[in-house]
Amino acid sequence: MDSRSRFFSQITNPSARSGQMASPRATYACGPTYPHDSSVRTDFSDIEARIYAWPSRGGVIVLDTAEAIDFEFLGLNPLEPPRQRLDNPAAEDAFCQRLLLLGAKWWDSETRYSIISNLEEGAAAESSVDCSFDVDKQPPPTMREEHLIKVGWPSTGELWVAEFDTTWAGVGGEDNFVPWGEETERLRMAKAMDERCAILRDRFEATFYRDLKSYEGYGFFNSWESKETGETGPLLQPDETHDMWVKAYYVILQ
Repeated sequence: MDSRSRFFSQITNPSARSGQMASPRATYACGPTYPHDSSVRTDFSDIEARIYAWPSRGGVIVLDTAEAIDFEFLGLNPLEPPRQRLDNPAAEDAFCQRLLLLGAKWWDSETRYSIISNLEEGAAAESSVDCSFDVDKQPPPTMREEHLIKVGWPSTGELWVAEFDTTWAGVGGEDNFVPWGEETERLRMAKAMDERCAILRDRFEATFYRDLKSYEGYGFFNSWESKETGETGPLLQPDETHDMWVKAYYVILQ
């Protein structure tokens, strides 16, 4: 069994992880957390900014650790970004496609995003994991969910893409991890796309592509035309996610 297949078995059975004491409980137990607001466009935490988009066919597209350059690429003011999504579905779909070009991930549902993102780097905080689904019954993250994509669009029209593996609950699938530290901070300091491209090329060994058609990797860049289902299940509409939350809430109360 490889590390990605062991992912959730190690969450529900911490003693399976080397050097860790067994938990007195077999699984993580947590109360329901309300689904994300499906009207939200931007969200700022203490450490990062996120940009959301809501495709009409379902699921949610999220760009984590968004930087000023990303906001500007999307035509958003990074200092006064919109908090709410567009009301027009066609306009929102157009925004979705633009967001995908920045390496955003297309998640099956808000719940799937909540569970996987909160378990990244071993952060299995009980109060933050959405239990609309049983965590121990969730499939491990797919390679597309697992990889971090950093992309730059130079003024010449091509693209530079750097892809990194990540760890989930302390379990990593490959060896190409993000070089956190000075280089990552340098990338965040880029003031323009051309600067970002140069940093990705020179310091992150990014791959050059002449156009999106030639791209081969784990990003969702080309998924808009063909994606009809999720990574591990159907693409859920926000109201379906809410209904699952309500059902889970009443099950826990019983």
